[in-house]
Amino acid sequence: MYTLEQAEQLAAEFLRQKTAGWDNEVALFDDDELKAKKGEFFYFAFQGVKYLATRDDKYLLYGPTNISVHAGTGECRFLSIHECISVDPFGQR
Repeated sequence: MYTLEQAEQLAAEFLRQKTAGWDNEVALFDDDELKAKKGEFFYFAFQGVKYLATRDDKYLLYGPTNISVHAGTGECRFLSIHECISVDPFGQR
């Protein structure tokens, strides 16, 4: 079983690999309220680096910006918008 810190490292590496060719540089949020464990999964939110630095909405990336990491296997994947809404990993509803 992975710890939150280990899962966060896996998510960050997954994000680096999957977004290498993107126009916008992205990173995980540092905010603890945007990191969670529910059931067998850890969840992490990411956003554009310019948004993270300034919190200016003109840099906000739209769409699903969450990653799940399986607590046992370490498998990482992006969540769809439907999964984000149904899982509500950060209790935003």
